[in-house]
Amino acid sequence: MRATHQFFTAWFGANIAALTVAAGLAGVHPAFGDDKKSHKVERNVSVLGFVDAGQVMKGSVISDDEGSDPPLKLNQAFLNRDGIALTYSATMDDRLHVNIGVGGLFWKPIPETSNPATTRIAFGPGISEASAKFDFTSNLNIKVGYFGYDYNPDAKNLGEYLLRSEAYPSIVHTGGSGGWVWMNDFKYKSMGAKLTWELLGGALRQDFLLFSEFSEVPIFDFSPSYVATLKTGKVFEFGAGFSLHRYLPIKPSVTTPNRPTNTYVEIDKFPAIPAINDTVTIGGHHQLGFAGGSLKDMEGNIANYTEADGRTPLVSIGKDSLGRTIFVTATKDTLRAKTSTVLTFKGIKVMGRASMNIANLLGMEEEKSGSFKLFAEAAVLGLQNQPYYYENINQRIPVMLGVDIPTFGILTSASFQVEHFGNPYPENSSQQYINSLPQPAFPAGNPALYEKNRAAGLYAEDDWKWSLYIQRNLYTGLDLFLQAANDHFRVQDENGAPSKTPVTNRKSDWYYLLQFQWSM
Repeated sequence: MRATHQFFTAWFGANIAALTVAAGLAGVHPAFGDDKKSHKVERNVSVLGFVDAGQVMKGSVISDDEGSDPPLKLNQAFLNRDGIALTYSATMDDRLHVNIGVGGLFWKPIPETSNPATTRIAFGPGISEASAKFDFTSNLNIKVGYFGYDYNPDAKNLGEYLLRSEAYPSIVHTGGSGGWVWMNDFKYKSMGAKLTWELLGGALRQDFLLFSEFSEVPIFDFSPSYVATLKTGKVFEFGAGFSLHRYLPIKPSVTTPNRPTNTYVEIDKFPAIPAINDTVTIGGHHQLGFAGGSLKDMEGNIANYTEADGRTPLVSIGKDSLGRTIFVTATKDTLRAKTSTVLTFKGIKVMGRASMNIANLLGMEEEKSGSFKLFAEAAVLGLQNQPYYYENINQRIPVMLGVDIPTFGILTSASFQVEHFGNPYPENSSQQYINSLPQPAFPAGNPALYEKNRAAGLYAEDDWKWSLYIQRNLYTGLDLFLQAANDHFRVQDENGAPSKTPVTNRKSDWYYLLQFQWSM
């Protein structure tokens, strides 16, 4: 019922916004208010189809967290998808542009398990776009509805961090929203509005964005964002932007969960936690903390801390006369939290990028040589530090470097990208999806086991990513693409849910995909 209520709330709000824009347009352009006036309408129908085929040469997925369930190996796993999209486009009076797209996808759940549903081909229909764009002038327009948006034309796979990411937990995505499209989908696709204003003869473009989250929990939160792009001649291009991520939540109590499991506390003189229990199980009970007399932890863990026998609680939790949480030791000492902070999904993300067209710089004929560019993008996924998990801003900065390689007609395009993202936690969104908590997923929920794995370098294995992208036009309307990568590639289970972790979590993991695409 809660999900249904949120859906209709967002749907109603979006439609009210669309009607408001339409009403405003009626005042701007008289044709909207005069049904008798004949309209000039240009219509177009386009069809795009694709077939993906490839292999996960080495990789794995984790269904929950790495402590509860072991990784499921996907070495040599076959990858295949077939999709089609039909798009109707219309332009009325040269000012109103409408796009309506529908399509379908044949897909197989990955990984294959004992569940019979994972052994069958599934079909999923969907909407690829439903949008309307109105041109106020030649350099000012607004677009509303469900559509895709990208700001970095050089990013073929890695990059586009401002919108294709979460701040808390720090998660980066590649491919299409929700994992439905694996390659050739660089756009962030969602419901919202975009106001574009071009200045300086088109050299400066400003995009004012308001998108509703369509794929990531919490669903439907709105994020006001801004992106600017500046072209200086034919050689250099710069971009920058920010996103007030989830600053307009549909349900604030979900975006900022006020629960003990999401409340960070600092308590002095807390009883020492026996280190012997940190990573072992006694009677089915995990000791979740580290040894020490000054506690820095999540309040929801405190009731689980025990003596070395694994049964006797270190403290009991109660309330004082003012309703404040207190912690009482076995010797009846009353401890209070000197710091208490609730974590949130909300965060301010910023992005900067640049590209240099070497072909134009050297006077090369790009039509003959092909694109020859150097480009880069970096972002900060959350300017604000939050306690316990997010105390180092450097761990929330992905950086991408790339080059378009000239092939002198052998290929239509070729691009290679690398990325560094020093996130010290597992790239696992199970806490976000299952428990609606803005926290990384510790193995088996155990901070001590996480610390043991981190010290062994396990979570540095995915700091570096790479991607090779090649396109060859075979005939008019027929293209062949190749993508080989160790990126943030996710697969989907029998329910259509994307995997909580990427397939490529280790340095030696990688996959390749071939895509045949035709359009008319």
